[in-house]
Amino acid sequence: MKQYLVTIIILAVSFFTSNSLFADSSNSYFFYIKNKETPIPYSKYHYGYLKGIEVKITPEKLEIPSGSIATFTVTLTNKNKYPITIDYPTGREWDMFVTYNERPIFRWSNGFRWEEAPHSIALMPKESRSQTFTWVAVNKTGDPLYQGIYKCVGLVTSSPKIIVSNAVKIRLTPPSVVARKTIKTNLNQCFEIELPRFSDNQELKWEIIYRNNDNRIGLTSKKIKSNSFVYTFMPKRLGHVEFDLYAFPHILNNKVSLERRSYRIEVE
Repeated sequence: MKQYLVTIIILAVSFFTSNSLFADSSNSYFFYIKNKETPIPYSKYHYGYLKGIEVKITPEKLEIPSGSIATFTVTLTNKNKYPITIDYPTGREWDMFVTYNERPIFRWSNGFRWEEAPHSIALMPKESRSQTFTWVAVNKTGDPLYQGIYKCVGLVTSSPKIIVSNAVKIRLTPPSVVARKTIKTNLNQCFEIELPRFSDNQELKWEIIYRNNDNRIGLTSKKIKSNSFVYTFMPKRLGHVEFDLYAFPHILNNKVSLERRSYRIEVE
């Protein structure tokens, strides 16, 4: 019986001692985080993928002519109320890549080498760091890339995990982009759009790409004249429609448009 009593006393003392030590440790931890007078050049938060870390990529323009230069800014922001430390395994801190139809097209870091120089960067609450990147939209032979939508992502190459930004989309356009034209029309009243048939002695074919339509208008006919095409549309519902007309050389594929004309149709 005495042995059981001694065991119970030992367990009780052990419990209260450990509980007291835990409380002391916890109080010290919260004092370290919350006491504003305590300098914290580096916090205990060494992992950049924790909640409150934002990496954002911002394009200078949402559209550029294919073959020209696109500019992006990647920004790392500490949105927490406490400092953080970002660790890097090498001298590289940033990167950016571009894809087209989920296929890699460009990575900024390709061809570069960095020293094996592990280091850390401290970010105070609400503090940001940024890096600017440029991408020349050409292929390996220097020709303009296919026109269309490309997805761009920024990276903070931290350790133990790389932080990935949001994805932004930019459009590579033809070399000639005509300003958008607005056409006002009435319900069930046909309207026409006339387009050139030739460019530099090349016969063209025009492709319609709707930005939004929702079956508000429909193409009813296409007439061929000596030097132009005439497209006739029928408005079927009230509202507005936006679309682009791309001009392609007739003998080539639909990735190398020479011109884009944009329209906004307001059906009243």
